[in-house]
Amino acid sequence: MKTSAAFLRLAAVAAGLALAAPAAAAPRIVFSIAQFREVVEQKGGARTARMEPTRSVVPGDVVEYVLSYANQGDEAATDANIDDPIPKGTTYLAGTASGGSAQITFSSDGGKTFAPAVKLTYEIRLPSGAVEKRVATPAEYTHVRFTLKKVPPGATGKVAFRVKVN
Repeated sequence: MKTSAAFLRLAAVAAGLALAAPAAAAPRIVFSIAQFREVVEQKGGARTARMEPTRSVVPGDVVEYVLSYANQGDEAATDANIDDPIPKGTTYLAGTASGGSAQITFSSDGGKTFAPAVKLTYEIRLPSGAVEKRVATPAEYTHVRFTLKKVPPGATGKVAFRVKVN
């Protein structure tokens, strides 16, 4: 079953791709999102993989979202957050979030709270009534947050993460 890449991209943007910066500053962060699909080839016994722009995906495809940003304002943006939901019908691939000097955290509760991957926990009530704290797995992540400590005027950058289409 093919899924429209535009649907996945729009779902990510519509579901809450957010940028927050202190109100006192006058930065103007603009960003764009691009979607790439992993293409794997076997040639002469060697396996090669490359990412190429895509408009449609099928179950099993690996998709990379690249969010490019630029501060077009006249002051630095500090502690700016880019919150990007994991698109419905996909699963985050562990260790694929990247963003230069950005602090990367994750949510497993729909974007209400964020923590580094190793500290992202949730509570579950056991049949005995006891509450147990568990570490969330990448399959349970609902959002990725990139916190940009400082983006000077004129500065640009990219953040990215990969998912697998279910």
